[in-house]
Amino acid sequence: MGIPLRKNVDDVSARLDELLVMWHEHRSSYKLARGYAGQDATCRDFRAPTHWDWHNGAAQARADSLEVAAVDAAMERVPNTPQRWHTALAFEARNLSTGNRVWSSPVLPKGEELEVLVLEARNRLLVELNRAGVMGC
Repeated sequence: MGIPLRKNVDDVSARLDELLVMWHEHRSSYKLARGYAGQDATCRDFRAPTHWDWHNGAAQARADSLEVAAVDAAMERVPNTPQRWHTALAFEARNLSTGNRVWSSPVLPKGEELEVLVLEARNRLLVELNRAGVMGC
């Protein structure tokens, strides 16, 4: 009947995993370079009305791009010294994106030391995401 005072740890961990996968896909996505114009000169200044953006997904796409930009900025604030927290997060995101533990780095420790390093890095990222307003932990 009472209101829980803090979020479930599994919910926070799952949300952080989701944000890391989204960040990795954003960082590794193919960016199309500018080539030929996508519209002719007579129609290029036309602006579509935005009252259907909630229905066609444009509003959600904008919200997702703002969220991934905030996660990207928070990831950049996680330092790589004195420990390799940023590197550990990048490889964690890559492994979460593939669904398997296939990626490793020669500069990261192995075994239990790696697990501790990843936990420290995730905690640092949570602090930065909380500061950015992406996650309220």
